[in-house]
Amino acid sequence: MRTIFSALFLSLAGFCATAQTVKTYAGVQYTGSGSYTGYRNNHKDTVLFSAPMGIDIDTLGRLYVSNEHNIFWVKADRGFLAAGYTLDPTYPSAADSKDGGGSIARFSRPAGLAIHPGTNELFVADLDNNQIRKMEPYINNGTQQIVSTFAGVKLFNGAHLDAAKSSAKFNGPSGIAVAANGDVYVADRNNHVIRKISGGSVTTIAGSPGNAGYVNATGSAARFAAPYNVFLDGNDLLVADYGNSAIRRINLSTNAVSDVVNTGLFGPKDLCKVGSALYIVESLCVKKYDNSNLVVFAGNANQNGYTDAVGTAARFEDLSGIVYDKKNDLFYVVDMGNNVVRSILPSLAPVCSFVASTTSATKGQTVILTNTSTNKPSAFKWTISPSSYSLLNNTKLTDSVVYVSFSQAGTYSIKLYVANLSGSDSLLKSNHIAVSSVTVAPVADFMASDTTPLLSDIISLIDLSKNTPTQWTWRISPSTYKWMNATDSNSKIPNVQFTATGKYTITLIASNASGANTLTKKDYINIQNTSIYNSVKSGFVIYPNPTEDVLNVMTTEQTIIELYNSYGLLVKSNDLIEGVNPISVSELPAGTYILKLKTSQGQYSQKVIVNH
Repeated sequence: MRTIFSALFLSLAGFCATAQTVKTYAGVQYTGSGSYTGYRNNHKDTVLFSAPMGIDIDTLGRLYVSNEHNIFWVKADRGFLAAGYTLDPTYPSAADSKDGGGSIARFSRPAGLAIHPGTNELFVADLDNNQIRKMEPYINNGTQQIVSTFAGVKLFNGAHLDAAKSSAKFNGPSGIAVAANGDVYVADRNNHVIRKISGGSVTTIAGSPGNAGYVNATGSAARFAAPYNVFLDGNDLLVADYGNSAIRRINLSTNAVSDVVNTGLFGPKDLCKVGSALYIVESLCVKKYDNSNLVVFAGNANQNGYTDAVGTAARFEDLSGIVYDKKNDLFYVVDMGNNVVRSILPSLAPVCSFVASTTSATKGQTVILTNTSTNKPSAFKWTISPSSYSLLNNTKLTDSVVYVSFSQAGTYSIKLYVANLSGSDSLLKSNHIAVSSVTVAPVADFMASDTTPLLSDIISLIDLSKNTPTQWTWRISPSTYKWMNATDSNSKIPNVQFTATGKYTITLIASNASGANTLTKKDYINIQNTSIYNSVKSGFVIYPNPTEDVLNVMTTEQTIIELYNSYGLLVKSNDLIEGVNPISVSELPAGTYILKLKTSQGQYSQKVIVNH
């Protein structure tokens, strides 16, 4: 076993890379264990956990926490018993291995948790039973989640045996991960090995049972020391190698073990990856490893306690698990020593800014207001004064970008309010847009919402003409297209879908009582060959579709997704990481959308239906 107290480790104790805000998310702080929650329907801020240990989040946003002898989930402001014994955990009947629904089921010190990315089934490393348990996915509050034994023989003292699932033996399984194909990986801590459950059998993929050490090699020649948890990273399995104070990597094609981080850590218990960065849980702090740099992300490696604060001013008592909530750009950590779940906000509050496509417009001219705020705001509210204006092309005052035209001459003030989970900001530009009345012929101008759409996409042609045109004539060549959403060639902002690949020339004739003006943009729209996109299609899984509140996008590489509504307007954009990425669509109106996925290899689009 190797323990590292390096100069690097000591230098990290007081250093924080950015301003991370640590808050108590669920539970009542106390030290020790033995308290209990009552039965169910508790407010999350009043739940009494007893030595919580594991954590994961499902695609519906339910945060599961393994308590001393049960599993709870938390969403919004509520905390619910999912399964297990919820009364005094010191009672003799509290700990057992019993399959069944809800409070009928029994666990004995459930530890690591892992959600199946496709089914929302929950897999549990049942530490003191030396078993792996499985819990059916959440249906509704009136339907119990059924617990079954997935693998392992119930043992008071652990052992090691590779065999069929029902006959296999574990020794202190503490960490778990599940792949999209259903393969389950287990950190079998007291055996010092990593196990795999696949096709009805349990095998050891790395390490030697009962033989602790520190060896980078392949399969049984490798050595670990009390591996605590595991995290799937594409075709690699990352291991929090607690006893060796290291993060190790297992290539799942070859079972070769190598180092990821081997200095500056002390007893890592869990980890997750966001983008290129690893977030590593130790007992008293969370560290971030990126581009070969290791820093303290939150907490202090040398001081314990209970303090909600920013970065290294925060204090933890005994951290044991971490999960990243992509939807809210938020980390959750289990503070086992304080019996609470804490949240860590990695992002800063937004700084509001916006631009207008023009600040000198004529009556009826389309003006585009675009949010340019920093720090990723997730909520927007525009205020335009006076109110003699119209929103165009189905945009709303709660969109990041709005299209507006003004019906009266004068000056207009624009205000934007933006917010995210870290805070809010607003900006008022008084008398920002001057609108005039004119009696001269228009000056034609336009833009497209997307100049490189796919065949399945709908785009908007947006009139930007000056001098108050009252009539519009659009011409498109070649003629392989169709008008959409009850628009046509005389609409101010028509919607178009193209039916053949190639380049399209767009012409707009804008006119009023004083005359007309024409603008042509040659080869302005380019519909690329669909074979470019089809080559990427096999790398994605998109589900459920139709969906009500969350769309899951599983990708094998870094991807940018863009979601367009039926008017061709971009309504959501996200950077995805490898694995399953839940995308919230609960705030969008019901309807049909186009999901566009962009990678270094090309693009792919798919129709998505949102039902509420």
